[in-house]
Amino acid sequence: MRIRRINVTLTVTLVAAAAAVGACGAERRPAPTGTMVASTGSEPVLGGGPVASSPLASPGERMLYRVAIHGFELAEFSITVGEVTTVDGSDVVVVQSEARTTKVAAMLKPVEDIFTSWISRTDGRSVMFRSSERASKDDHQTEVAETRRAAGPLTTRITRGGEEITEAQTILGHGGHDFNSFLIFLRGWDAEPGMHLEADVLRSRYVWRVQMEVIGYENLSTKLGNLPTARYDGEGVRLARDGTIDPTSDRRRFSIWLTDDADRVPVRLIARTDYGDVVMELLAYSPGAATGR
Repeated sequence: MRIRRINVTLTVTLVAAAAAVGACGAERRPAPTGTMVASTGSEPVLGGGPVASSPLASPGERMLYRVAIHGFELAEFSITVGEVTTVDGSDVVVVQSEARTTKVAAMLKPVEDIFTSWISRTDGRSVMFRSSERASKDDHQTEVAETRRAAGPLTTRITRGGEEITEAQTILGHGGHDFNSFLIFLRGWDAEPGMHLEADVLRSRYVWRVQMEVIGYENLSTKLGNLPTARYDGEGVRLARDGTIDPTSDRRRFSIWLTDDADRVPVRLIARTDYGDVVMELLAYSPGAATGR
């Protein structure tokens, strides 16, 4: 089983899943009645790209997930909201997501991926994004990629062992988000069924074009109980360096369920792969200190 390939699929599609940072204790929305609310049947309403807005981020908030395929536990995935600080003159909140294989899965292919974002509290986009990933089972070097906000093409600095290189990436679509900041944006995207969204999202050294659709509402049985949820479906495809779609990239399809309440916590993600569905389920949730928007 190609654990590394599955993990890359997972972390790419998690741009739609780990969007669970937000203040707790606010007034909850009424739970929807019935199960799924279908869209109107008319042409989809195009929502364009993500609208700039301050992130719903609570320092100290943490979510822990179990990742499995065919019932075999692959990894743990966590999302943690850190401190409020300043980077390059901007007020930011630090958000970190982390994936680690279980001991059994690590015997096939160990994975230790960490994604850290310094997200502007003004517009919700990252001022700086850093990824740290172990190269492979046989290569214990860690590859670190760092990108800072800039006008025009993105420039990513990559460090691996004693080697350091830079790569430029053109963004032609709705850009401005990385792995974590888009997750947080999605958490706050409370749109009507049938609405669509497209965004170009940076994950370490590559940018992915992600398309999302609001499917509707359903009551979902989870490890934390039966919960009212909102379901979003998505698809991602990798971009070439010139900003066009990479013809060699496959398309990664996934679905995500977030609690339909004030907390908007992702409770389940299903990512479709060649090896079967990768399922991520929430195991534990710790609220942070509400800071407001």
